[in-house]
Parts: sequence; C-alpha cells; structure tokens
Amino acid sequence: MNRKPLLIISGITVAVFLVYMLFFSENNIYRHRELNVKMKQLDENIAKTKNQINNTYTFEQLENDTAGKLEKYAREQLNLQKPDEDVFVIVYE
Repeated sequence: MNRKPLLIISGITVAVFLVYMLFFSENNIYRHRELNVKMKQLDENIAKTKNQINNTYTFEQLENDTAGKLEKYAREQLNLQKPDEDVFVIVYE
C-alpha cells in the first residue's frame, strides 16, 4: 500500500482549510483582532465607570462648591489636613 498520495492530499486539504479559516471565513484573524481591541476599550470604559460610581461627588458638585464639598473631598480622598491638626488613616487588611 502506498500512503504517500494519501498524505499529500490530506496535507493539502488541511492547508486549504487553515488558509480559509484564517483569512476568508467570517470569523477570520482580522475580525478576532478587531474584537480584542474593542473588548479592551470596553473593559477600560467599565473601569472608568466603576471609578466614577465609587466617587462620592461629581465634578459639577465640586466646581459649584457651596457647602465645603471640595474640602471634604480633599480630606476624604487625598488625606489632606489643616496645618494644626493630626489625621489618622486606618488601613484595613
């Protein structure tokens, strides 16, 4: 039995299939790359949105500061203090 022609035909079939799947099919390699970039952008947007939700005050509230919100924000988020006071920061582990 001569297996060489069968191996050649099988190899050509696999090569044609791979070329088709990588470049010509609907889910080709370019589409996967495009979707990966879009997925990274969406992950970044999710992280930014979660960060905005976690912040107590919006930029508009801090800009139109009438009740000392800017000072309160600086004390809470940035751990700032007045010159004559001590601030203790408790870190939970």
